Amino acid sequence: MTNQDMMGSAQGGPTSATEPVFSPDAHRLDLGRLGAITLVVGILLTGPLGWACGYAVVTDPDPVAKAIAGFFGLLFGGLCVLFIANFWRVTRPRGVVVDAAGIWFWHGTSWDLVRWTQAARVGLSYEMPPELPTIGGPVAHLKAKLSGWLKDRLYGALRITDKRGIALEMVPMREEELLELPRLKRYRVKEPAPLPGLPPVRLRLGLPGGYHSFADLIAAGERFGGHTWEGWFRRQWTGGAGRGPRETV
Repeated sequence: MTNQDMMGSAQGGPTSATEPVFSPDAHRLDLGRLGAITLVVGILLTGPLGWACGYAVVTDPDPVAKAIAGFFGLLFGGLCVLFIANFWRVTRPRGVVVDAAGIWFWHGTSWDLVRWTQAARVGLSYEMPPELPTIGGPVAHLKAKLSGWLKDRLYGALRITDKRGIALEMVPMREEELLELPRLKRYRVKEPAPLPGLPPVRLRLGLPGGYHSFADLIAAGERFGGHTWEGWFRRQWTGGAGRGPRETV
């Protein structure tokens, strides 16, 4: 069965209870798997650090060292507990598939399709904090440049990006078409329309900060999305939250 046949059948319309048939070169982004990897790394890092700090609190006779170790022990221990508490929520099966038909959103065994013809703009949106002015003359300016260079090299080595609130963002042609996909309401964001004539709503699916999966996602968007795909574009800075006001479910 082809993708077009699947979409034309009763089972393969905008929503489906079984996995659809995708284009041969479709790109799948498994957010549950990426979330699991992120949390496992976080637990493996913060758990031992929290234990080491707790051990220092018990064994170090220096009160100052105890206080410092206690502070970082609470910090790392709290982060580890937070990672563990959110493990099942973050790793639940979900993600997107980008193919010739459009962008498929899946949650468990449920699939929802937003076709390319239904979207006015699709891409990867992000926020960046405003750059603070450099004060202190040439020496301070040189130090700022060196700091930026080191940060770029560090982020490249760790395969992460300093872009904040990265998300797969889609502006629909007509808002009423999104109302037919109630499972996607969790991604709906009310914001001013980017262009006159477009609705003041969009879908914004948050993505992890590691950029190793973005290259394939962008390539798939360029391959299938045509002029609808915009690649990277910057949102207005909101202080790091990056989500904007959301509708209540």
